[in-house]
Amino acid sequence: MVPMMRNAFWLVLVSIFLLSCAITPLNEGSKTDEELFNKAMASYKEKDYWQAQPIFQEIRDKFPLSQYAVIAELRLADIHYFKAEYVEAIHYYEEFKRLHPSNPDVPYAIFQLGMCNFAQIETVDRDQTPAEKAAEHFEFLIDHYPTSPFTGKAMGKFRMCSKKMFEHDFSIGHFYYKTKKYWAAKERFLEILTRYPYARGRDKVLFYLGQTYQLLHEDARAREVLVSLLEDYPQSEYKIQTKVLLDIPLASGEKDALEKDHKKK
Repeated sequence: MVPMMRNAFWLVLVSIFLLSCAITPLNEGSKTDEELFNKAMASYKEKDYWQAQPIFQEIRDKFPLSQYAVIAELRLADIHYFKAEYVEAIHYYEEFKRLHPSNPDVPYAIFQLGMCNFAQIETVDRDQTPAEKAAEHFEFLIDHYPTSPFTGKAMGKFRMCSKKMFEHDFSIGHFYYKTKKYWAAKERFLEILTRYPYARGRDKVLFYLGQTYQLLHEDARAREVLVSLLEDYPQSEYKIQTKVLLDIPLASGEKDALEKDHKKK
């Protein structure tokens, strides 16, 4: 009986061993960090993010000291970005910056932080917090990494963010103006002029600020603002209307343009 039990015992062990051998080659855990990385990148390049994501995660978790782990962290952030999962993407990009401050890909991570917020910008009548955050990241990249390959794009995006914020702030000031809350309108217009010193459309702000001063019976300030509009923006679309407000005689062509404008209205 004993020999038979012994043979049965060994037979079970052999069976277990053979079964484990058959399963082990299929287990991704047996692959090296390089093999896993190559497989993940192949899926990533094909935009198969659902396949690539868990493999990059495995590289980061199982091979934290590998050169591929650092790249995997950045690709995980990118995957969340491309899947429009911006909260998660921001977390990964921030973590990358924090853990690898001297890595040459930090400028890219900063640019992508800006893009995560930029993608969430809505119309000018909505909250512009994403535009403000995006502008902060783009401005930081421009100031601290001026030679980065992403800085040129950041400049363009920064201007777009500034325009959105400018128009949003002006819409608030214009609303105050139309609803006869002139003090609030004045404060908003002054803030815009200070906050956006190089924005297009400043002549529009000056025009409404000048009118607001007049309605507040601050005639000296109104004249100062309107005169600066004519001097600084001689081609402004508000030029003729500004001259009317200042009682400056109009040229014949300007009179015709003013009459046409009144007819349109």
